[in-house]
Amino acid sequence: MASILVSSSEKFSGKSSICMGLGKIFRDKGYAVGYMKPVGNLLIDVHGSLTDEDAESIKEMLGLDDPTKLITPIHLTDSLIDDALTGVKKDLDERLLEAYSIISEDKDVVFVEGTGGIGGGAMYGLSDPEIASKLQTKMLLVTRFDSIYAIDRILCDLRIIGDDNMLTGLVLNEVPTNMEDRVSELVVPFLEKRGIKVFGTIHEDDTLRSVFISEIVEDLHAEVLVAPHRLDQLVEHYLVGAMEAGSAIKYFRRIPNSAVITGGDRADIQMAAIETRVKCLVLTGNMLPSGAVLASAEEANIPVILVRGDTMTTIERMEQLMGHAHIKQKVKLDRMVELLENHLDIPAIAENIGVELKR
Repeated sequence: MASILVSSSEKFSGKSSICMGLGKIFRDKGYAVGYMKPVGNLLIDVHGSLTDEDAESIKEMLGLDDPTKLITPIHLTDSLIDDALTGVKKDLDERLLEAYSIISEDKDVVFVEGTGGIGGGAMYGLSDPEIASKLQTKMLLVTRFDSIYAIDRILCDLRIIGDDNMLTGLVLNEVPTNMEDRVSELVVPFLEKRGIKVFGTIHEDDTLRSVFISEIVEDLHAEVLVAPHRLDQLVEHYLVGAMEAGSAIKYFRRIPNSAVITGGDRADIQMAAIETRVKCLVLTGNMLPSGAVLASAEEANIPVILVRGDTMTTIERMEQLMGHAHIKQKVKLDRMVELLENHLDIPAIAENIGVELKR
């Protein structure tokens, strides 16, 4: 049985997406795949039981049969933190090893997802390198390449890991389009000269960043005024309608598949958004639009949703929602698999963890 722990410098780097994508690739090639997120830090309630949101999504998307309590045997609660700070001994290592032993049964490869940043969990002995050591598995480091300073994070991560043999390699994720050449020509050679194997670079992708209109409604606690049957549409961008209508039309046309956020009293912006066929209208301030706007949106099949918060608060919520979008739909998983197959050296990853990849 082979395994790999997928770690990162920071939260929301793409660990879950890469675990899910690699899991599907190996499963589709005929391997029995397992998955664990030993320490759940994005806790949600599912049918009265506490679990991790990422773990629940991956279990569902990969069709895994293992019990949730084994996939995520430890929950990062206030109680766990308090016990660590006050020196209360817990059976965390035993729970980790027992769950891993059961998950690993009859599996060809197990993907283990780290918790938040690479050093998260150190206070109770479960940072990513400590978990990798206890499970006797290697690590794959995922770094979101948001700027050139991502290199500093990578080099600091290596110092945290300590053991050069523990790190199997690196994936640079969400590389901005305007930095792709610099990354391939300068950054990758720089890292590989320092003995860091770079398995590939994945560029920013609108599909993976996108969210369904239904997710926007849920996250903003919004009221749907028009076209509730169109909430299954994907939104790739959000735009703020705070200019005059003539400029707005040009602005909206330049960026397709967008949601427009504007005040409920800006009928001119609302009509401009409808004319340019935006994906949806998000109206702030709990102000109902005119009947003419609602009628036009209904005719165009464009959802109009109403939120109580002001425009700035709504923008902040949208930025967080789209910046931390999860893979919960087949269209996103298929896109992730496509990106991994096109941009990562998957045979090299398989070889490094001891799997002979089937063709």
